[in-house]
Amino acid sequence: MDDVEHYYANDKDATEYQVKIIAFTLGLYLVFFAFVTNYINVWLIIPVSSILVTRWMIAFHELFHLKKADDLDWMTRLVPIPFSPVNLGYREYRQIHMGHHRHTAQKEDPDAFHIRGGHLKALLGALTQHEQATYRFIKQHGLSKEFTVMFGLRAALFFILLLAFGKAFLAWFLVLRITYVINDYVFFHLVHYRAGPEGKFKHGKSSYGTFKIPLPTWLQYPAIVIYGIDVVYATMHHDIHHHNTRIAAKYLPRIAGEE
Repeated sequence: MDDVEHYYANDKDATEYQVKIIAFTLGLYLVFFAFVTNYINVWLIIPVSSILVTRWMIAFHELFHLKKADDLDWMTRLVPIPFSPVNLGYREYRQIHMGHHRHTAQKEDPDAFHIRGGHLKALLGALTQHEQATYRFIKQHGLSKEFTVMFGLRAALFFILLLAFGKAFLAWFLVLRITYVINDYVFFHLVHYRAGPEGKFKHGKSSYGTFKIPLPTWLQYPAIVIYGIDVVYATMHHDIHHHNTRIAAKYLPRIAGEE
């Protein structure tokens, strides 16, 4: 195998992720306004928005390991997708994610509330992820000037859209939120929890660590076409990602010896 550093993500990858984040964000709003102007119906906005959110989430995650908030444009830092009236921005989520990698699936993990405690507790955590993460972050770190301004902008945007578009916005919001919850549950709970004694950190009959999620070939390829390589490979080989966060998601199968 070649030197693993050959597979590290670089500045070109970071720029690509940043462009994708902006493009997917604008795409989501384009789809929404096409919906409210009756160019598309609810049966089209559901799959398109779900795909865009999923692709946005992985680009957002991959960028955490490449760029600090100060290196990014204001839109990427703001996170103007209305997942909740109460939400964090890039700087705060990156800080949380770095803590997740330092204390993966342990009690000290800032993401423990949607990882630990069994399937139901983790699902409840995923359902309230934005609100809980915001509350916990403010409780621990307080309010900075930038955070307060961006928090206000996100909340204002949410309520302006709600007041302006009513039920149409609520339908779109539900699609965004349900998609996020499903992805969050898979990418945090399922990859870090096992009901048996396989993991590194034992908790009764459960165990925690970072586990790969194998997918049959017949499912991998359509998933890649729909959601992209990064989503599929970062989920399947999440154990390798945690072992070396600098490896680009697209190369994880090669490191795993599957290519």
